[in-house]
Amino acid sequence: MCGYDNNCVYTGKDEFIDFYNTKIKKSDIIIYCGEIVDRFLSYSWKRFFDRRFFNTHQPTLVEKQIGFLVSGSLSQNYNIRQVIEGMIDFEMGHLVDIVTDEIADSAIIDSQIQNLAERLNWYSENNYMRPSTFPAIGGRKIFRDDVWGRLRFVFQGDYKYYEENGTFDFPQNDLESINLNDQMSGMMENPFVRKRIISKIADQFKNV
Repeated sequence: MCGYDNNCVYTGKDEFIDFYNTKIKKSDIIIYCGEIVDRFLSYSWKRFFDRRFFNTHQPTLVEKQIGFLVSGSLSQNYNIRQVIEGMIDFEMGHLVDIVTDEIADSAIIDSQIQNLAERLNWYSENNYMRPSTFPAIGGRKIFRDDVWGRLRFVFQGDYKYYEENGTFDFPQNDLESINLNDQMSGMMENPFVRKRIISKIADQFKNV
């Protein structure tokens, strides 16, 4: 469970977290390349997306310019496009475009990749960001409310980030949540209690 202080159980066990912190978070332009396998991107990409959760609900692509190169029939699987668009928008990045090899014409594909590269560079130099969509704004508000409220004592890393970045921009007079989090936050400082609470949360997810 990474929510208490963003210290993931995989920390130090492989190179992923260091890679993500030093390469992804510190880049201005990111290009993802993947292949459609069994109606989604490959299992390696699924694992990559899952492992990013050491950041829990904190956006890690803020103001970054993002491009995707996808091999496969993306036009026949709109679900993948929605996942990509929603993920990048929620992470507060800017999805410039998605280029595929569906046309099977090398000259056209080369032209599209060249155009993508030029736009990525221009948008980065000029700090251009397209306004967020309703799903991303709605999703961020849901996490904002829950992290301020009933999830605060568990996702204290999120709470600290949201507080420092002005995410809590709404009236905060829910006394029940205030009292609950005051009590539970103190209890979470005890490693034994924290472990017990996290195990209970894990049990709840098993039943979902």
